[in-house]
Amino acid sequence: MQIAAALGCLARPVNLKTLLSVMQLLSTGWGTFLLGSVGRVNTFTFKYPFFRKFSSLPPAERERVLQGWASSPLPSIRQMFKALKSITAWAFYSKLNEHGENVAWKAIGYAGAAPEVRNRTEADFNQRRPLGDNHIDAKEAGVRLKSILANKGFSVVEEIDSFRAQSESLGYRKNEGDIHVECDVVIVGSGSGGGVMAAALAKQGFKVVVLEKGEYFAAQDVSSLEGPGMVNMLEKMGCLATDDGGVSLIAGKTVGGGTAINWCVSFKTPENVRNEWVNDHGLDMFSSERYDLALQAVWDRLSVQPDVDKHNLQNTVLQEGCKKLGLHYGTLQRNSPSDHYCGWCSYGCPTGKKQSTAQTWLVDAVDTGNAVVLSNCNAEHVFHDSSPYSKKDRKAQGVAATIGNGPNRIFIKANATVVSCGALMTPVLLLRSGFTNPNIGKYLRLHPASTTWGYFPEGTGPEGKAYEGGIMTVYSPVALRKPTEYGGLLETGVFHPAVFAAFHPWRSGADGKERLLRHGRTSHITIVTRDKGFGTVKIDKERDAVFNYSISAYDEESLLAGMVQSLRVFIAAGAVEVGTHQLDGERFNVEGASTSDIEAYLARVKRRGAKESSIQMASAHQLGSCRMGTSPATSAVDPKGEMWEAEGLFVGDGSVLPTSSGVNPMVTIQSIAYCTADSVVQYLRKYQV
Repeated sequence: MQIAAALGCLARPVNLKTLLSVMQLLSTGWGTFLLGSVGRVNTFTFKYPFFRKFSSLPPAERERVLQGWASSPLPSIRQMFKALKSITAWAFYSKLNEHGENVAWKAIGYAGAAPEVRNRTEADFNQRRPLGDNHIDAKEAGVRLKSILANKGFSVVEEIDSFRAQSESLGYRKNEGDIHVECDVVIVGSGSGGGVMAAALAKQGFKVVVLEKGEYFAAQDVSSLEGPGMVNMLEKMGCLATDDGGVSLIAGKTVGGGTAINWCVSFKTPENVRNEWVNDHGLDMFSSERYDLALQAVWDRLSVQPDVDKHNLQNTVLQEGCKKLGLHYGTLQRNSPSDHYCGWCSYGCPTGKKQSTAQTWLVDAVDTGNAVVLSNCNAEHVFHDSSPYSKKDRKAQGVAATIGNGPNRIFIKANATVVSCGALMTPVLLLRSGFTNPNIGKYLRLHPASTTWGYFPEGTGPEGKAYEGGIMTVYSPVALRKPTEYGGLLETGVFHPAVFAAFHPWRSGADGKERLLRHGRTSHITIVTRDKGFGTVKIDKERDAVFNYSISAYDEESLLAGMVQSLRVFIAAGAVEVGTHQLDGERFNVEGASTSDIEAYLARVKRRGAKESSIQMASAHQLGSCRMGTSPATSAVDPKGEMWEAEGLFVGDGSVLPTSSGVNPMVTIQSIAYCTADSVVQYLRKYQV
């Protein structure tokens, strides 16, 4: 039931229809025989009677069918297997019983919630939340929202006349609980870009409303459990993916956006990337003192620092393996203190030490008394008209957002509108709103990543559990290409049981269980690729989001080089068994292996390739889908961050990056937003005359 519900929520109708057709075929004998034949399964291994529905097959024959799908020569069959395997594993290992535990935790030695959550007291829970009463859950507030906003100095009106025509054309029905507000700026999204811009604009005295479709979780509200964390804080419960299921798309859906669920890594924009954006894209800002000052302002506000009191198991493995191989490695700078030893930050930071926008910029914004953050508000339309006074084709007027699951809406008229929904959702909102620049949704970069693993039994390698401690504290460049080229980084990533099961290969029921029994001592290295290639964000005729991406040959070469390099790191660090997230699921036993055995294994890894249909691939950095440029022919926003199509409509998130950054992009996104905020201030000044 849980799997069916998840699929109904996650899949587009057209994809769900295909999946249901497969399920219906498996409920028949001839359909099971047919689907068992499309993989690398000898159909004659089916025992008499040959035509039996899938549920009637003995377990061994069911496993052979699934193994055939995993290695099928047909990419669509491999993708289907990957999707079903991942969602089934995630659903099982994230499901909690009446005691708030998973039935497998005891067997695999998993503690469940973070220590800070297990030891939380009532006094901890009752501490003041950083945003105080300037965060308002719009769904919870209900009819009180009007008076709350009015008491905070916002203009609440009966109706916004200029919205009437577009509202009617969109089919919006008037509801008794609808709210109409006027302000200086409305910002859609509270992550890296939205948070920075809210602070900058509120400090200038402008009345700012920040809309966030997710909920607000202060440190004391964080459960740190995979199931609730992913459902409540990630887009599509953490199961968002490209249309073919090839790349998992990990994006925040909570107050703080991606900064609330990321792993603290902080890089300034590399000089070679800045030079590329100046020389190839004509964006002089990136060579300016203005951008230098923005980088430093962000660096200081996030309290980025280089020290780590203690590297955890995984980062120690990466460091020691690189040291033995003579590879370059370094300590990552983070927006958290040196003693931040939290392995659960994927689901919100239970200590509050991670400096997300909900701990920094948004606090700065609301502390001015000029800003509020409204959660549970899903923006669905940007209002705009063809005003003769506008220098551009159109002029933005504000937004409409659904409160909770509806039917009530909040309508906000603003002098400036900022869209900061991230590189996945910003194009979707703009396209749904009727904007037509062909560069909206184009040039989507993903920093495509995959992971390798090494097993260190108790008594070998560093002490501890792989999921405990600072998640990312060490990095190493992929040696295939020069630092100034499009290459990649080796970093670590945390895999709690449900994500571990969803991403690790599956060869059989017994194989899957054995992998989970080794969960706590299985170390991971993630290869993050600076992609040259790009994908797209579109909407279909039902206005649903469609993400398309295929890794280019150049980027696949970088990814494979990183995979091979990381496997060598594991072997050098003393792993007894290593493997990849390629679907074949080969587990290579290092003990007793000769040099030629190791090289033959690495050659097999390279030969299998790293196409989306043959490997678990993920993206935590989505960029470039409304890129900044000097012409509407090649970009969606101008150098000021304003949409080419509409005056007063600005974009402030990772979608404006001209290309992929090649490093964790949080600081770059915030620095660009810091500069864009200056442009918004200059634009708004004319309303104060």
